[in-house]
Amino acid sequence: MTKTARQHHQANTRQAVLQTALALITEKGLDKLSLREIARRVEYSPAGLYEYFDGKDDILRALAREGDARLRAAFERISSDLPPIERLIQIGLAYVDFVMHNAEYFTVMNSMPSTYTSLDQPVPTESSYFIILQAVQKAIDAGEIRLREDFRRDEITYSVWAMVHGMGTLRLGHLREFKADFETANRRALETFLAGLK
Repeated sequence: MTKTARQHHQANTRQAVLQTALALITEKGLDKLSLREIARRVEYSPAGLYEYFDGKDDILRALAREGDARLRAAFERISSDLPPIERLIQIGLAYVDFVMHNAEYFTVMNSMPSTYTSLDQPVPTESSYFIILQAVQKAIDAGEIRLREDFRRDEITYSVWAMVHGMGTLRLGHLREFKADFETANRRALETFLAGLK
């Protein structure tokens, strides 16, 4: 096998492991995920998986990165030509939509601690959170959000994130059978919150 063919095979096997883990999370839940069952389904020995991953946590970290990349892609599809507040609202609604259509990725992402652990650190530019932060900054620069001494850019970004995260979590769990116009309710909640910052 040539080096290129071997690399292609390794990439395919790695992706098969990740997709199998995702399917198992969907079927059985995150707490029931096991290397033994992943290995059985991809027809590898459990020890053989260590050629690709350092263990279950490494698989989960890879899935979380994959999920975050998908979320970031959803944000990047939103036009940068929109007025800053409208773009921020669209990003919030895209977050909730991502949660609803990528529940297994969201579950994994939500289970992993952030690598961003202090305001003293720079926000990782490859993260989806960075896009929310940038959108808040653009609204500030445009004068659509006014800062207060005790409520600055990072606190505002956290608040927007917490709102849409909560909306998505409720829709996935407690309110999954509830019939309502959530799209409108979510938009109104974001509009009301952001209007209070003008």
